[in-house]
Amino acid sequence: MIIDDHQVFAELLGEVLVDRGLELVGIHSTLADGMAAVGTVQPDLVVLDHRLPGDTGAGSVRALKSRSPRTRILMLTAADERSVLLEAMDAGCDGFVTKRQHIGEVLAAVTAVLRGDTPISPDMVGALIASRPRPPGGDLTPRESEVLQLVGAGRSNQQTARELGISVHTVRNHVQHILDKLGAHSQLEAVAIASRLGLLRSGSDGTRPPAH
Repeated sequence: MIIDDHQVFAELLGEVLVDRGLELVGIHSTLADGMAAVGTVQPDLVVLDHRLPGDTGAGSVRALKSRSPRTRILMLTAADERSVLLEAMDAGCDGFVTKRQHIGEVLAAVTAVLRGDTPISPDMVGALIASRPRPPGGDLTPRESEVLQLVGAGRSNQQTARELGISVHTVRNHVQHILDKLGAHSQLEAVAIASRLGLLRSGSDGTRPPAH
């Protein structure tokens, strides 16, 4: 499902998604119409515009999640401010892509959200890590910290598994432990909390240092 008040863009995106074999259950231009449809259809994914008439992105995410908690939400927006990303994360958004990304990257983000990953536009990762408070410490294990760095750098579970030389199942277990310890409900929310706590290394690409 797509909820976006830019009709031409929404219809174009919908055509591309259908061409890729995905089922499009509706396009809506207002949050009210989208909420009514989500409550009835319970779609797997909603591609949501950040700014809709009568509400902002974070409020829209909360409203949609209240109607269908299992529906995953990919926020697609022209805004790229760090505050927008953090608000979306805190509201329970499952992915964040700016509209200036190539359509192929938007499609990749849709696929990633559907398989349970948490995509973030590459141009937003630096803004997320920057200007954060000093780390207060925490009880994450060294391995959980490694996984957190990679999640914060936008890696998928599969990419994280390859880079750390562990199974995807093990990565998911580590991610769940991270969510529990940070009090987060999604990977995106965990990254937002970690950013605020200073647990993401500034300038790091999330990879491990070379072994000695």
